[in-house]
Amino acid sequence: MEVLNGTDIPVIDLSLFPGSQNVDIKQLESEEFNKLRKACQELGFFLVINHGINPTLVQAVEGRIRDMFALPAEIKNRAIFPIFNAGYGPFEVHDVTKDTTPENMVFPWDHLLPNSVEEISARLWPQGNPAFCEELNAYRTQVRELSHRILRLLVWSLGVDISSQSASELFEKSYGNLRMNYYDKSTEKEMISKAHTDISCITILYQDDVGGLQIRTKQDKWIYTKPVPGSFVINIGDVLQMWSNGRYRSAQHRVVYGKSNKNRLSMAYFHDFLDEFEIRCPKEMIDKHHPQLYKVVVKGDIVEYLKKTGPNLYNPLHFKI
Repeated sequence: MEVLNGTDIPVIDLSLFPGSQNVDIKQLESEEFNKLRKACQELGFFLVINHGINPTLVQAVEGRIRDMFALPAEIKNRAIFPIFNAGYGPFEVHDVTKDTTPENMVFPWDHLLPNSVEEISARLWPQGNPAFCEELNAYRTQVRELSHRILRLLVWSLGVDISSQSASELFEKSYGNLRMNYYDKSTEKEMISKAHTDISCITILYQDDVGGLQIRTKQDKWIYTKPVPGSFVINIGDVLQMWSNGRYRSAQHRVVYGKSNKNRLSMAYFHDFLDEFEIRCPKEMIDKHHPQLYKVVVKGDIVEYLKKTGPNLYNPLHFKI
């Protein structure tokens, strides 16, 4: 499959969008809203700038997380939890496909693991690490607020009334998981993380300057994305593809790494939902040109499917009508 190098993806300037709960219909036809729609429809990825996340805090958290991954394996293993998608996960090479899962640490929102930042920190540093907890919780709060702001823009861009029940539940029944991924530069050969789509609603990704993120296009080509300082990468997840009746695209992606002079770090925040959240596309998304594509399911159905199949390239297709 062809890989295109250094491709720019759309950059969305959040300072150009309204910040209130209400939006004038004329703003929905603005150049920036049209640019946002096209990015979600065609690529499923875009960058945001002027997002409001404190850059000093981002740098501080990156330093804390690099220090965390530098801990000895026997210490990191203390943060392994018998809970799906929580705590420490070691580097893994998959036997059949030979692709990889990077070393990772997941800090779920508190309904899955109460006080997850403090609980994981206590296992790693029994003597205490209050600065780690304070900075990580502050970052998690700021990125959560950003996820709500971006999701409002996406709902507006689809022409759905944000006060409607179908739209409001996107916020009321949501939570967020924060996943840190660490890619070791020491490998002597090129490594590829498992290609997948995200089952979340949207993902907010901070990546360092190493690069390596690839996105699969509609034309079945892999494109590299250039890291842009001060930006976050946003991608559409499976839940939003299904909720939007396929209007917005959950794109497959992966990371190619190794042969670098620096370990790669990414921090992904997944705006997600409780297992009982019902994924039902709103009536505005269905018409004679856009018949309903997906069954009405709850988020727990997708999670159970993921547990059986592992990270999957085609999660939404399993739930097509």
